[in-house]
Amino acid sequence: MEKPILYYWAPCPTCSVLTHFAEEHGIELDKRDVEQEAPYQELLELGGNADLIPYLWDGERLVNGNDECLAYLREKYL
Repeated sequence: MEKPILYYWAPCPTCSVLTHFAEEHGIELDKRDVEQEAPYQELLELGGNADLIPYLWDGERLVNGNDECLAYLREKYL
């Protein structure tokens, strides 16, 4: 299974909760900061809104919101 892509913003405290959870549980994420133009455009093309981060993309499904992303990681990886 390829690691999910996390669209986040580095200073975002909500995103930080998600990244710490993944690190604590050994879950690898492909982290892409939406402050950079390329990840920002990728997220828009997937139908996301950079004002509503974090998002996880698993290649098929775009998951939005900290609680939803945490639930997704628990379901798929723990």
